[in-house]
Amino acid sequence: MTGSPRLLDPRELAAARVLVVAPHPDDESLGCGGLMAILAAGGARIHTLFVTDGGASHLRSSSWPRERLAAQREAEAAEALARLGLGRHPRSFLRLRDADMPAPDSSGWSGARDTVRQLIACFSPELVLLPWRRDPHRDHRDSWRLVTDAMGLAGSPALTLEYAIWLDELGAEADRPRPDEGERVAVDVSHLLAVKRQAVAAHVSQTTTLIDDDPEGFLLTEATIQRLTGRLEIYVRPCGG
Repeated sequence: MTGSPRLLDPRELAAARVLVVAPHPDDESLGCGGLMAILAAGGARIHTLFVTDGGASHLRSSSWPRERLAAQREAEAAEALARLGLGRHPRSFLRLRDADMPAPDSSGWSGARDTVRQLIACFSPELVLLPWRRDPHRDHRDSWRLVTDAMGLAGSPALTLEYAIWLDELGAEADRPRPDEGERVAVDVSHLLAVKRQAVAAHVSQTTTLIDDDPEGFLLTEATIQRLTGRLEIYVRPCGG
């Protein structure tokens, strides 16, 4: 899919209830933090679903074992939401294992899918912001499938928009959206860049040397942060969605 994305006026979305799906704490801020802030300021109720525990970013740290890191990442997520103006908005943590989500059709998968189905049935979102279906990270792809499966079971008619985190850095040509899959759209978040960057910075375990005893631990590079905190947020609006 080539060419410039169509500029989308957020008023076109007209959603009072929005479900945001973040495979890991920080994906919400990087991928759709600007649109989240816009919609919340416009009166929408936003429920953020964090799929994994984020505990695999520093597996060799002795001072930050997985449970401590997962708790830290939940605290960072709460702070990021507050910085986006969503401090009082609901959120859920599925706490699936980062980089080790249950295999599709396993009992663990079915249980997680049922939890998401119940959330969708109770919250009745009119708009769902999802990771791009072929974003080149297993948790992003699995999160897309988990939530879309749950939406199908719940009979949800919600509009969906899909955001990519790693596609431009790590994706192959086959990972990119095809013309028959949907329309590329963009939201201008230039007036919220400082807010979005502050939200990203709330994820200190992923953006600083807070964890300093794992030289192989994951950190977001400045180049990645700059790429994802530009003037436009890019989404794919699926055909029929």
